[in-house]
Amino acid sequence: MNLPASPIVAATNRRLSASHTLLLATGFSGMLFILVFVILGWLAPGYNSLCQTISALEFTTLSFAQRANFFVFGLLLCCFAAALRREITPGRGAFLIPLFQVFAGIAFIGDAVFIYEPLHTICDLIAFNSSMMVLFLFAWRFLREPAWKGWTAYSIITAIAMMAFLAAFGFANHLGGPAGLFEKLATCTRTIWSALLAARLLSGRRLGPV
Repeated sequence: MNLPASPIVAATNRRLSASHTLLLATGFSGMLFILVFVILGWLAPGYNSLCQTISALEFTTLSFAQRANFFVFGLLLCCFAAALRREITPGRGAFLIPLFQVFAGIAFIGDAVFIYEPLHTICDLIAFNSSMMVLFLFAWRFLREPAWKGWTAYSIITAIAMMAFLAAFGFANHLGGPAGLFEKLATCTRTIWSALLAARLLSGRRLGPV
């Protein structure tokens, strides 16, 4: 007699198509984004990575490179939204998670297009708030996913850490402290979460219904 597989075993029993694998791989795009702005920060004359924001690179001699970095990152975030849409449909957040992921992607594209205030700051706010919404929505989704035990807490902790770093960024930016460092820490915190999520999905772990 054939017994039904447990949810956790069944959640890992699948094969990914080449196109879906490629879309899921865009979940590592934050690592590429970070690598590029770190290199540009090292190469740009007069740029201070600890005190200056990532966007400040758009006002250096390497402006075009950083604008391209924002643009490509935004496009890849939208591609990852398509991958997430496939993964989580149907179920909790099947519409809202990809939607806010697309909002974040479009906002980063906006950072490449609008380098002057106030539009640039508006794009930044949309990008970071959308990213945190994705984290909270995923935390809600993971509550019903037995194969993703611990990810509800991890998603919430990541969102709280991002908010803490961004608050520290605001204080440091006002007081002349290491604002750039706190902004980059917030970016790295979210990137690590996304990379781990993408890695688990690429390994065969399912998010959708079993």
